Amino acid sequence: MDSVQEQHNVTLNGSPSHVQDKPKSYIKERIISSVVLMLYMCANVSSIPVFTQYIHSRYEDVYTNGTNSSSTSPTKQSTCLANNSEEADEVQVLVQQSTSFEILKLSLCVQIPPVIVNMVVGSYSDHIGRKMLFISPLLGCICKYVVFILVVKLNLNLNFLILGTLLEGFSGSSSTFVLANMAYAADVTKTHATRTFALVIADSSVSIAIALGQLMTGFLIEKLGYFYPSVINTALILLATIIVIFGLTETVTKTEIKEVSPVVHLKKVFGFYVNKSRNNKRFIFIACLAVYALMSVGFNGKYTIETLYQLGRPFCWDPVKIGYYGAYSTVFMTISGLVAVKLGSACVRVEILAVAGIFLLMGSLILEGLARTDAMLYSVPLVASISAVSVPVTRSVLSRMVAAHEQGAIFSSMATVDTLCGAVGSTAFTALYSATVDTMRGMAFLVISAVVFMAAMVKIVVIVKSPRQPDYVLIHAPTENEDLPNPDYVQDGPLPGDENNTARSRADKGPVII
Repeated sequence: MDSVQEQHNVTLNGSPSHVQDKPKSYIKERIISSVVLMLYMCANVSSIPVFTQYIHSRYEDVYTNGTNSSSTSPTKQSTCLANNSEEADEVQVLVQQSTSFEILKLSLCVQIPPVIVNMVVGSYSDHIGRKMLFISPLLGCICKYVVFILVVKLNLNLNFLILGTLLEGFSGSSSTFVLANMAYAADVTKTHATRTFALVIADSSVSIAIALGQLMTGFLIEKLGYFYPSVINTALILLATIIVIFGLTETVTKTEIKEVSPVVHLKKVFGFYVNKSRNNKRFIFIACLAVYALMSVGFNGKYTIETLYQLGRPFCWDPVKIGYYGAYSTVFMTISGLVAVKLGSACVRVEILAVAGIFLLMGSLILEGLARTDAMLYSVPLVASISAVSVPVTRSVLSRMVAAHEQGAIFSSMATVDTLCGAVGSTAFTALYSATVDTMRGMAFLVISAVVFMAAMVKIVVIVKSPRQPDYVLIHAPTENEDLPNPDYVQDGPLPGDENNTARSRADKGPVII
């Protein structure tokens, strides 16, 4: 294991932060964290199509008086394709509305509790370490799958699924896991350029894992039903847990938490957005968080209803088609995003790329909402292309604006907003989809595109306004070869013990990042 040189970093109040100094290479840690991230996301995100299709299949059995075959294999001849009579249309509307209601309940159970959890765990992790942030959601995901396996195997009432999702929710769910990975990535990168690329790589690892998971899940559901895919995903989560416990290097030296009260940590988490001492940067904090919140509302709303949308008419897709589409769209958008960041950032600021990605996402949502054929639906990822860069760029900007010992707190604020807005997006757009499924099924996607448009407008304001901020830290980023303690820490005020001096900014050889 790589040796890590520890050095106490100076904070504004003169107390040491105890975050480990960066070694020359953290390649091993980046690889291990990426593997854990991929295993978790491959298994956890697969639960969305698995749960949706299983619940849909159960309600098809209910409304068509069929025998329940969901535990072994999905219904071979879905009522969606059985006939085109008016009665069949009514059955499909009932199935879609009932499934929407169940998905809505599960979404609230898995997204509301993490709002409370994420408010403090990120700040605590700056003292007790990052491993806790990884392990908690892993255990929660295991609980969710164990309950689902029992429901499928024993044909239990669907309300039992609420128990599993609640357990996952109180573990922090995927938002806490993403928080852990983002904070960990910030711990092991030096400059803004490497951090932006590291966060994009982390998001790309997620995308690749999601693609593999969806492709694998589609085939397994078609061939084996819903039981065995859930068992396989549980095994993947167990493997990820073992790797975290025994293979992941802790990047934070554990120290005594002077203030145990959650109120103190809440102030740390949200102080970036209300603290007047931040001066000109406070506007950028608030604006970036607004962009992040609006994108979270849009993405969560889209992902919650997309599988259900594909199961209904006029598409009537089976699990294999859904898996193919998920894998294709994820891989294409990931590759496009990586190419855009790697090549495009040499010509324009990455924030410009992020805005372009948001507008392309808006266009893809409009196309998806108006789609009437498979070809139109398969064109959606082509239009979205580089939209994947918008979220990691925003994360990177916020991360770079704070000191090394505040990484857990800033990512905790993002995770809290992500969870809260995710719950709002899932609830609002699932309800909207259920209400419009018998009139205009794609209405929810059109409304989501309007939310994304608002995010683009706020991002443009940030780009226009930020150059006018004279003391904006991100205008100056350290070079890659700068051999300084805690090189990604630029202080906002005078150094302790020398009130007559201020922290000097360092020149950046790369593009100006706002």
